[in-house]
Amino acid sequence: MHGLGNDFVVVDGRAEPFRPTHEQIRWICDRHIGVGGDQLLVIEPPSAAGADARMRIYNVDGAEAETCLNATRCVAWLLLQESGAGRLRLETLGGLIDAARFGERDIALGLPAPRWDWQSIPLASEADTLALDMASGPLVQPTAVNVGNPHVVCFVGNRDEVDVPRWAPAIQNHPMLWEGANVGVAAMAAPDLIRLVVWERPGILTRACGSGACAAVLAARRRGLTQESLVKVDMPGGCLRVEVHGDESVTLIGPTAVAFSGRLPADVKAA
Repeated sequence: MHGLGNDFVVVDGRAEPFRPTHEQIRWICDRHIGVGGDQLLVIEPPSAAGADARMRIYNVDGAEAETCLNATRCVAWLLLQESGAGRLRLETLGGLIDAARFGERDIALGLPAPRWDWQSIPLASEADTLALDMASGPLVQPTAVNVGNPHVVCFVGNRDEVDVPRWAPAIQNHPMLWEGANVGVAAMAAPDLIRLVVWERPGILTRACGSGACAAVLAARRRGLTQESLVKVDMPGGCLRVEVHGDESVTLIGPTAVAFSGRLPADVKAA
């Protein structure tokens, strides 16, 4: 499945548990010798009260990620198609996320207010998260925010003129970001339009990033670059809509798509 080109391999681990090794995850996500995808997603029975299912998110290096909102929309769509329901609650490592149908293929996600304190990003030491003392080429003084996973957002004049693979790794691997962070490169095209590209952990350029879109809109509002509550975020894979409410909780709306389905080889499924 994919959300605006941010693609995933989704495995149903509810009836038969699936706990892949790092090596298996890397093989599955490899576009040359495996299935191919930006992340591996495993659906499991919920462990949190009130959740309908649990989603585990594995990056291409095998590390487990807290949150991915494009992935959440995809899994939510699958489960809502299966149940025929109109809404559900997904459990992730980053917390509970409410999801609802918003048309035939679009899913709306309800997210709690973000965390801005330096401990929650997390940073190695106390710092002003609105403008961190970091720089790499045109990427300077990023804003840090945790929207279920850590992001830093760098505002530039023109997104397309920035060589993101050249400059973003130095920000992502900065000693202050001791767990790393997703690096957004954002440009204000209008008060209600942001052009964004995201260099995601562990070091890949994706066509879209749902949590990155939310982080960019929240950061733009905090920095006084816009006061709009409903903002469209344009990424290489397409557009997402982000609505910020009075308490800074967020609604994210965007599409999902099924690319193909199949079965993993038995020797890969044997964890």
